[in-house]
Amino acid sequence: MSVEKSLFGYIDGGKPVDIYTVTNKNGAYVKLMTLGAGIQSLCVPDRNGVLADVVLGFDEPEYYTNPDYGYQGLVVGRWANRIRDGRFTFGGKVHYTPRNQGTWTLHGGGRFSFTLWEVDEVGDDYVTFSRFSPDGEDGFPGNFNMKVKYTFTDDCVLRIEYTVLCDENTVANPTNHAYFNLSGDSSATVENHTLMINADYFTETDGDQLPTGEICEVKGTMMDFTTPHKIGDRIDEPFDAIIEGIGYDNNYCLRGYNGEMRKAAELSEEKSGRRLEVYTDLPGLQLYCGGWLSKDYTVGKGDSLVTYRRGAALETQFYPDTVNCKNFPSRYVKANEEFKTVTEFRFSAE
Repeated sequence: MSVEKSLFGYIDGGKPVDIYTVTNKNGAYVKLMTLGAGIQSLCVPDRNGVLADVVLGFDEPEYYTNPDYGYQGLVVGRWANRIRDGRFTFGGKVHYTPRNQGTWTLHGGGRFSFTLWEVDEVGDDYVTFSRFSPDGEDGFPGNFNMKVKYTFTDDCVLRIEYTVLCDENTVANPTNHAYFNLSGDSSATVENHTLMINADYFTETDGDQLPTGEICEVKGTMMDFTTPHKIGDRIDEPFDAIIEGIGYDNNYCLRGYNGEMRKAAELSEEKSGRRLEVYTDLPGLQLYCGGWLSKDYTVGKGDSLVTYRRGAALETQFYPDTVNCKNFPSRYVKANEEFKTVTEFRFSAE
């Protein structure tokens, strides 16, 4: 195993963005950047041992800071996904968060994703990033320290450990927003990928895809991935929880939530044989297939462009708007007690 540091580029008129490349004994590697503590590249083998980059992204760092390009590979905090009306009550106080998407807050307002992080520690197979968020930043309570440790193993497991320490009780819902395309084909969409999600229920949403607070069964609907099938099989079926033309952008309620690691989903691509298994200790998983991205974008990595339905984001999380939906499973940060959550992306080839 080895870790190498290099300069990726600059943002904000000259601030350097560094990349740390973690390479395993078989030559597979992940490139991690100080911008948004993000995944810039992740190259793993197909069934013939041929490496290909399986996450979408950009050749230039400034594109990562544009929210219209979909938070490619970036860490999201303090609160991933949506907060209705940009407000929530916690600790007996109403907190107001940025309304950066319609009338609601998306991904905590974006600050964690679009700023530079510190590098705390580098080992033979890992890199740890950190960010400090002062009390009241973007409306969230408490002086908030978050660390994100990426470990990449010889077995092509990318382990992400999120650790939070805060000086008062607060909320946290960190995730990573990588979009996966396992094909290695720069022209392929994710619609031919086969997906399984270990969830019998999903959170119902309204016309803005904000949770209503109701939990609904997937059985008998286009939301059902309990039996593996291709993403594109039903993506355009009319359904109340789906916005026409967008397709999946929905939270699944994972089976057996008890705070322990378990398998959440499996994504595979037949031609390459690549398979991705997602494990997490969190209760939810957001499936988003890039339906809000433009078909006409011209940016990406080489000829692998970030466009409509080119990748699937599998975002492990607490349910969207849990801060306003008291019936959703929650685990808040206690003052001066370490809060930790772990997600693993396990790659193999069939």
